[in-house]
Amino acid sequence: MDEHELNRVIWSAGTWDTVAALVASVGPKLLDEVPVGPGVEVLDVATGSGSSVAIPAVQRGATVVASDLTPQHFVAGRRRAAAAGVELEWVEADAEELPFEDGRFDRVFSTFGHMFAPDQAKAGAELVRVCKPGGTIALATWTPSGYAGQLFGVIGQHLPPGPGGASPVAWGEADHVRAMVPGVDFTFHTDSVDLTAPSVEEFAALYAENFGPLVVAREALGPRWSALHDDLLAYDNEWNAATDGSLRIVAEYLVSVGRKPVAG
Repeated sequence: MDEHELNRVIWSAGTWDTVAALVASVGPKLLDEVPVGPGVEVLDVATGSGSSVAIPAVQRGATVVASDLTPQHFVAGRRRAAAAGVELEWVEADAEELPFEDGRFDRVFSTFGHMFAPDQAKAGAELVRVCKPGGTIALATWTPSGYAGQLFGVIGQHLPPGPGGASPVAWGEADHVRAMVPGVDFTFHTDSVDLTAPSVEEFAALYAENFGPLVVAREALGPRWSALHDDLLAYDNEWNAATDGSLRIVAEYLVSVGRKPVAG
């Protein structure tokens, strides 16, 4: 199995829509910063079920294409779109080889999505290629020092490295974004999203049952899963800011907003 097929297997496991609900507020905040509306064509790369950027962008009047490596997520996405009373286009697409013409989109977004493409330079180049000259690329990516960034380190103590070379959370550093998305003038700032659950145990169970990398880990580890599970519980307790028995984790991410130069 090559790294692209492995990536597809990982992110098609579990129920991404359940996990996506925890971070759905990130997209609308990004859309407040990078406005869209009628006459604006948007691409949401690695959209999942579209709850973060794609559907909210349509609700603001934009024309939206939602792309993802794993079209299984589109079932929940279409259900969400129907419930919101909006229509958009869903396209199966690898972030490293987007099936769209050069310079098509006014806005290119990705929230916690393209960062997991194995070949990061190809994924970055594709963001630029499909963006219209003068258009905007807007990304939300987990920082290496934040909760999500460190979480992958905990998982990595029990499993071999995932697809690709550099860690996905390298995208949470400004210098790496500049290197992977060349020729775009970016501005950067950090933000955070609160991850909440009734308890640490329920939060860990939700992730173990629905988050693709952990679903695959459970199957791969077999009886050794309990060691990783114990480490995850300890890690979540360490990051838990709630004092009433519930869970609230403040998860930091990097916001990168850049304008593609106008040729000539």
